Amino acid sequence: MHRRFPPQCGVTCRIAYVLAEIFSTAQGVTVTLRPGEVAREARVSPIVVGQIFRALAERGYMTCSRVGERRLRCTVRRDSPLWSGDHEAIYAILQQL
Repeated sequence: MHRRFPPQCGVTCRIAYVLAEIFSTAQGVTVTLRPGEVAREARVSPIVVGQIFRALAERGYMTCSRVGERRLRCTVRRDSPLWSGDHEAIYAILQQL
């Protein structure tokens, strides 16, 4: 079953919904994100998600490291403003990139 997004929900909107769901169900003080997994859930290009994650890392919202030649793994701490179960709050951050 595919996730449903509101009509007219573009790339950043879908990423915001997926991240909000991940953060709302997360336990612990960190969440590890992989662009490919988020892209699959949001039904967007993993390249776009990777670029967004790198921009978020440059601004201190997460830390990212390379795993192998082509894979990126990013960690978000609970004290990051990005960590929210509110997709609108995440969307606002993504819109500033």
